[in-house]
Amino acid sequence: MRDKKMSRRRFLEQGGSAGLGLMFFPFASGCGKEIPDTDTDPDTNPDTTPSEVKIGDVFPAWSEGYLDIHAINTGRGEATLYIFPDGTTMLVDASGSLGGPDVDPPLTPAKPNGNVTSGEVIANYCKHYIAAASNKLNYIVLTHYHNDHIGGYSSASPLVSDGSFRLCGLTEVGAKIHFDKLIDRDYPDFQYKTSDMSDSNVMSNYKQFLEWSKTNYGATIEQFVAGRNDQIVLKQNASAYPGFKIQNLAVNGKVWAGSGTGVKNTFPELAEWLALGSSGPAENICSIAFRLTYGKFKYFAGGDLQYNGKSTYAWKDIETPVAQVTGEVDVMKANHHSTSNCNGEVFLQKLNPRTILIHTWRDVQPNLDTIKRMLALPISPQIFASNMTDANKERLKTVISEFKSMQGHTVVRVQPGGGSYSVYTLDDSDQLYNVKKIFGPYGSKA
Repeated sequence: MRDKKMSRRRFLEQGGSAGLGLMFFPFASGCGKEIPDTDTDPDTNPDTTPSEVKIGDVFPAWSEGYLDIHAINTGRGEATLYIFPDGTTMLVDASGSLGGPDVDPPLTPAKPNGNVTSGEVIANYCKHYIAAASNKLNYIVLTHYHNDHIGGYSSASPLVSDGSFRLCGLTEVGAKIHFDKLIDRDYPDFQYKTSDMSDSNVMSNYKQFLEWSKTNYGATIEQFVAGRNDQIVLKQNASAYPGFKIQNLAVNGKVWAGSGTGVKNTFPELAEWLALGSSGPAENICSIAFRLTYGKFKYFAGGDLQYNGKSTYAWKDIETPVAQVTGEVDVMKANHHSTSNCNGEVFLQKLNPRTILIHTWRDVQPNLDTIKRMLALPISPQIFASNMTDANKERLKTVISEFKSMQGHTVVRVQPGGGSYSVYTLDDSDQLYNVKKIFGPYGSKA
């Protein structure tokens, strides 16, 4: 067994596909045994325990009734895999920034190493964990068109087999894993243009990928619609989980009104938007935002929402109107990698999360003042960062002890029914998905 494990390690470290020939570990319910190296709050529900996972184990496959949220770390941006209670799967973003060693501010190291692309890392990870569920991606959601979410472009990147587009980030993942539907912020007209969208090569490559997906998979492509709660739904057995819902909160400045399907437009009208040019809405604040509910458990994700420039244009603070209709959550993905001018005081107080997941990939992430705002919440939240440069550790030295993790994939596993959840950090130095630390379980708040 040891020889087989080492052989597989060498194969994966050289860029082999983790979706082939992997062993899946059966799920075992906890029986009240003590979990090593855990962190448990005083209000934890004593009647629930996390799955019986040990430090060093391969994180076990999803099982019916559980909700899994995987923050995948490539060191090049964001990618989050969701496996819903009935086995429906969704990938939100697929990092693939191609910045080199001279980029300022510097990038964190690529994970697991520079010999495998971030798109392949994400595809391997997804193949491993969706095999126990839908065995495909039911949904891909692209929050906005920046390279650290969609992938970059290089003429050196390999072409798909028919030569119609290049493989990087999202296009590589989508070419390697069948998916049913892709949802983005501005398909099909791409009329809500921003001054800092990814360059024309990235967008042209992406559009060619969409056409390829429709032809090769029969995939449907549509625009995310704020206010809806029926655009992303359970596809395998929805009737078994009436307590599960994804509420579309915001996109392109349109924010859910808080009831029904009504929305409020917080941005300038389109004609004025385009006339503003470089002073108009930035790509980040156009990001897709949603709230996931499973029983008592609630989770928020909002791409790269921020409030930069609000002193000149009040509407550039997209976080505040989104926070008003989100309400309290248990877990949130931090906005814009927790750099400056995001995760503001009002936003954090409204959401009041117990757990915060931060996808960091540059030297300035996370920002000290942003972390201080998080730690000032009534219940100081657990903070999990995917990467941390040595230089930024020095800047954050006054709060560094508050981080639960500063390197690795982070998985939130919610118990059937949504009453509690646990958090796991996984080793990202290879593609074996071994557990490094375990935290919880924590009782869901509402």
